[in-house]
Amino acid sequence: MAKIALSIRTNSGSIIKDSHTGTEIDLQSTIPWASLADKVFQITFKPYFMNQEVVLSFCEPDEIQQLNSLYRNINQVTDVLSFNAIGNTSVDLFKFEDLVDKPDLDPEDAALGDVIICIQKAQLQAKEQNKALKDELAMLFVHGLLHLLGYDHETRDEALEMFKLQELVLNHKFEVRESQFDASF
Repeated sequence: MAKIALSIRTNSGSIIKDSHTGTEIDLQSTIPWASLADKVFQITFKPYFMNQEVVLSFCEPDEIQQLNSLYRNINQVTDVLSFNAIGNTSVDLFKFEDLVDKPDLDPEDAALGDVIICIQKAQLQAKEQNKALKDELAMLFVHGLLHLLGYDHETRDEALEMFKLQELVLNHKFEVRESQFDASF
């Protein structure tokens, strides 16, 4: 099972209210983060990353805007950011064996990276798309994980591949109705 370390840096704590549905979501237990991560690793044929920790953080808009400005030179709020702990190297560019050759990196205990989600931005997007917040959060987490594994959407072909994988992961755990995700936890 994937290791997910939660870091919740929001004013509301771990319990948030879905402004669209009115239901409360416990960020620590409502969404099966580790199961979603396992599905990402399986569908991308990278199961060897299951032993690596992913830090999942939830933050306020000002914090994600600062990070976006600092690391991407885009001074605006975004929904999700990913930071690979292994460096800027795309995971697709190295083999698992390469990790073993690094004396300072134990592939069994290494952190894969961080996925940072802005709760308020996710709330807004969920409302605009008429879907539940927990579905939007799950999608953003999967999206961020795919970035950690080296997937991107800078070109049309990259976007098609990444979004197809995203759909495969989410459809494995979610039912699709009218192009929206309906959680079935």
